[in-house]
Amino acid sequence: MKNNICILKEFKEGIIDQLVNIYYSSFNKFNFRIWSSQDFIDLINNGTNIFYSLSQNKITGFVAVSFNEEFSEIISIAVENDYQRRGIGSNLLNYIINRPDFVGNLIIDVAINNEEGIKFYESFGFKIIGKRKKYYLIKNVKGKIIKVDAHIMQFLLR
Repeated sequence: MKNNICILKEFKEGIIDQLVNIYYSSFNKFNFRIWSSQDFIDLINNGTNIFYSLSQNKITGFVAVSFNEEFSEIISIAVENDYQRRGIGSNLLNYIINRPDFVGNLIIDVAINNEEGIKFYESFGFKIIGKRKKYYLIKNVKGKIIKVDAHIMQFLLR
């Protein structure tokens, strides 16, 4: 599957709607708070770069990343459920790692119960360097909002 990676530089309702759906598709199984259109608009307004994978005129995944001089941070990376395990997430992550604005220190927070995500990042050379206590808001089986710890993972450009 050939994936073209595009950047979202300004508010585009149709694209934002697709990103919201992808986020839901990818993270609903973890019962995370689902991002709204406003969350994506706020990211864009705050200078976060949103790159998305386009395949046959359909957005299949995205990565939101903040580049700066001290370190770069992946805010979120998500691939629509039906397109997972097709290399889309890997393509997006490789695209970020190979960008000239990436200065060599990339971090991401990953929920401790997201074992697939942790393995995915480890396969790229990310290492767990710390923990954020009660970082993610999730709903438990009774519908109550609780907080789950996150691993802080880091990638250093060699």
